[in-house]
Amino acid sequence: MQASVQNLAPRMRHHRVVRLRILAVVGVVAVAAAVGVVALASTSANGLPSYTNGYAKWPRINEKPFTSTGPLSSAHQGVKNVYASKKKVGKRYPNGTVIVKTIQPAGRKGLPSQVAVMRKLNGRWRYIEYELSGNRYGVLAQGQLCQNCHMAARANDYVFTRK
Repeated sequence: MQASVQNLAPRMRHHRVVRLRILAVVGVVAVAAAVGVVALASTSANGLPSYTNGYAKWPRINEKPFTSTGPLSSAHQGVKNVYASKKKVGKRYPNGTVIVKTIQPAGRKGLPSQVAVMRKLNGRWRYIEYELSGNRYGVLAQGQLCQNCHMAARANDYVFTRK
């Protein structure tokens, strides 16, 4: 009996070493993934995500600036323009598409007072809205709050503006 217990000790040490190695690999992968996410979501000098850089040069998907239409006219008050980084493919926007809606009080010049951003990753939209404070944008709303309203535009790939 004592011999069989002695034979277990080396195996238990081996299993412990294997578990520690697995944990180390998982830890390295987790840190690398976190660094990758932060790098992808890095912000520009004005506080907006870097993936929105140059949005004003993207194709505008509204024919002309608008102030109110549809169910969200009260959610984003002001003069609005909507830009898309990619064109629709059929009835859907492809993965990687970024849609930026700028909101500005009527008659005001300069940076938009609000910027609403949709980003399509892995077939799902990610939502975040920014508000201008001084000369930088900060997060105003995001996630499920935005998704709840955009459900009304599900037939148009969750985008209210049509072109």
